[in-house]
Amino acid sequence: MRNFLALIVILSFTTASIADDFNAILFGHSVEIYGEAEETMHLDGKPTITDGRLTIDEITIVNGIPTLVGNSLSGGNACEGSPFIVSFPPSGQPRIDGPIEGADCALVTRKVEDTAITFSTAPSAGRVGKIWVWTPSAGLAEQASVEMQPDLTKGFATLRERTVKHPSDLFSYGEISSAISDLLGPDLGAYRETLDGTGSGKFVGDDYVGTACTPHMCGLQEALVFVSAKEHRVYAAWKPDQKKIEVRPPLDDWPDKARVELATWARKWM
Repeated sequence: MRNFLALIVILSFTTASIADDFNAILFGHSVEIYGEAEETMHLDGKPTITDGRLTIDEITIVNGIPTLVGNSLSGGNACEGSPFIVSFPPSGQPRIDGPIEGADCALVTRKVEDTAITFSTAPSAGRVGKIWVWTPSAGLAEQASVEMQPDLTKGFATLRERTVKHPSDLFSYGEISSAISDLLGPDLGAYRETLDGTGSGKFVGDDYVGTACTPHMCGLQEALVFVSAKEHRVYAAWKPDQKKIEVRPPLDDWPDKARVELATWARKWM
């Protein structure tokens, strides 16, 4: 029933809803999104949420209440955006909950069920995972956060599978995560947060090298990691904002391949 009603609404969209702007009658109310430098959602002609870009991602029925889920994006590619919910109770005006606060630029996924919608972010190297539950009666309620748990069965040898998608994934490898923690000591927290930012990695032979930067601070605050699979050693460097590059262990202990990657990465500050 929920999907059937949603399909009827989708088929009633005007052609404008397929373009950048959105213009539709949903459950007896007009919903419009338009703007130039910024976009604003108008409900029955009244301005509500404003951001760099607004999207409508899903229309559904939750506990008998017609509901739409949208996303609010400030612009750029460092942040994934924050979901918001608009519900249409049978009596009264539409209700708006969100955009969700505290997602810290992480990707927010959603699970739509008969009586609630659950939003969540996955725990990562630099932040805890968060969960919010939305119901038509109570709105959004944040739940207990979830810490990232390294997989103790994964280590240096597991790198040969080459499944690392982002340098912060290394903290899910129990053996490698412990090596990084032992190497950095009190600097671990700041390093993890930076390595968890916008980044990428590659394999150089059997070794892995990854770089990342703090969102909105690329070029100012960055980090590098080099993992020697055969030596079972980790080499780390980071550039705090307005400070000199830090390296662990001392540069004299870095192998030649790692020094080449470090020099290439550090060239932008020379």
